[in-house]
Amino acid sequence: MKIAVPRLRAQLESALPEQIEDEERLLDLGLEDVDLSDLEAEHIEVSGCRLTRCKLAGSDLEKLIVVDTELVQCDIANARWSDAALTRVAITASRMIGFAGPGATFQHVTVRDTVLDFGSFRFAKFHKVELTDCRLQNADFVSADLTGAVFRRCDLSGVEFSQVKATKAVFVDCTWDGAKGLASLAGATVAAASPIDTLAFTSAVTVATGITLAHPDDLD
Repeated sequence: MKIAVPRLRAQLESALPEQIEDEERLLDLGLEDVDLSDLEAEHIEVSGCRLTRCKLAGSDLEKLIVVDTELVQCDIANARWSDAALTRVAITASRMIGFAGPGATFQHVTVRDTVLDFGSFRFAKFHKVELTDCRLQNADFVSADLTGAVFRRCDLSGVEFSQVKATKAVFVDCTWDGAKGLASLAGATVAAASPIDTLAFTSAVTVATGITLAHPDDLD
């Protein structure tokens, strides 16, 4: 799967509006250590930007549009970006604990070395998305469309996958302890280099489908 990378200009501006309001357009900006925590707005557009060590924790940005943008070491914990649209976005080494993106659309997005524990992606759509070395403990993907998404070396402990669409989704060397709703991953491919990881996934699927494994001596 080929994922398009963000397209940014060589020279980026650093001037940020004093107040960000609904329908604001943030274009071709290079921002470092900017604090936008708890920002609330609708229909914001972020395009051609690079955000480094910026704080968006607790932000509530409904119908946010993010295009051709890089987020590096950013704090996006407990943010709510409902019905957002992210296209050609790269997120690296960031903190997204408790992030909520219900109904969001992710296209050509890469997420690396990022913590997304307790994240919520209900009814979200993932098209050409790859998550690598991420921690997603207890994340919620109920009714999400994961068609074609790739998870590499991700910690999926306690993740809820009920009612997802997972045709052609790929999971490589992931951790599955306590993951739920695995019966919904029909059509996905799970690859594990370690036999122990394969057994862990098999056991999790067995539990999810209501099958009980037992030794014959236990049935006497």
